[in-house]
Amino acid sequence: MRKWRMWIVLSVLCILLSGCWSSSPIEELNMMIGVALDSADETGDEEVAKLEGGNHTKSAKIISTYQFTIPQGSGGAIMKSSASSSSFKNYYNMSETSDSIFEAIRQLSLRTRRTPIGHHLKVIVISEKLARSKNLTELIDFYTRDDNIRPSIMLFVSKGKAKDVLENALPGQTPAFVLEGIYNNRDRNMGILEPVSLAKVVGPLQGKRSFLLQNVIAFDKETKLAGAGVIKGSTGKLVGFLDESELEGMVWLTGKGIGGVLKTYDPDNNNLITYEVKSMHSKIKANVNNGQISFDVKIKSTGRYAEVFGKESKKLHDGIVKKDKAVLQKRVIEMVQTTVKKMQKDLHTEAAGFGTSLRIQHPAVWRSVKDNWDETFSQIPITYEVNLNIEEYGASDTAAE
Repeated sequence: MRKWRMWIVLSVLCILLSGCWSSSPIEELNMMIGVALDSADETGDEEVAKLEGGNHTKSAKIISTYQFTIPQGSGGAIMKSSASSSSFKNYYNMSETSDSIFEAIRQLSLRTRRTPIGHHLKVIVISEKLARSKNLTELIDFYTRDDNIRPSIMLFVSKGKAKDVLENALPGQTPAFVLEGIYNNRDRNMGILEPVSLAKVVGPLQGKRSFLLQNVIAFDKETKLAGAGVIKGSTGKLVGFLDESELEGMVWLTGKGIGGVLKTYDPDNNNLITYEVKSMHSKIKANVNNGQISFDVKIKSTGRYAEVFGKESKKLHDGIVKKDKAVLQKRVIEMVQTTVKKMQKDLHTEAAGFGTSLRIQHPAVWRSVKDNWDETFSQIPITYEVNLNIEEYGASDTAAE
């Protein structure tokens, strides 16, 4: 009896030690880490695709560029040692042309023996022209359906060709990883939005709510975040951009920054004043009086003096600090007003959360205006109140007494 028990135990152990039956060697897989989507007539690559595509007919509307990382075990280490560090790339890109995102990735099977997998996909970059012409829901539909792709993938738009973003990187760096890693700098610069993932855009797209996507451009062999694209809720398409200053205004307006720099000049002497943001908070209050809607925005922040350019050093005192606060607060209001004006008068799109505040605070009023909210918002008056608290003065001899 004991003998049979021993055989049963040994059999179970053999099964447990047999490993994963569905595993594949990493050298046989193409690990996709980035995707760029461009309009085919924007890149001019459709003619190349026709020449290379044989008799396979397909409507050439989208150029899909896939970025793959090179596993060290598949020859990456050898390549690195045999090539100069300035020319070594630890990634490679492949492009396909099709009107179907799914078909495009399957067409890669005609060009490589390695199976492309999306488990490690980090970023999707969509070109301006494509985002203006197609509903974003259509462009991300495949990625939201595929259960091998994580919903945490970050989305970007590009004011230019999206594929250029995946081709620009310093030696030894990988563009997709660089884009993902830049978000670690949100505490240092207010030009970086909260990460917008696949999971975060599905709700606004289905609810027809406008939102922002970070704009990224190819810049002197690097990639750079430069403002944000505005996706209009009613169409799901890109309608325009906020530049870097307007994006900072949006961050102040929504209170979603976690750090950064506020710079302005003293109008009396033109001295530079730089304020380092340590925290911020914003509250939008919706008012309804006799059927008329208005908003009050209150912004609070704490921070420190980072720089004070003056011709000579002097002790800071309450009077100087109070004056500098007023100058900095005025600058915040100017940026916020510029951003709101861009939404109201140029883009006719509200992407800052005013509608959400109205829906929560006055649901009956919201129901009466939600179907034409973007146009309604363009006529609504807004007041602003900003309170900055300078808590630190630095370690120089100009500290406050």
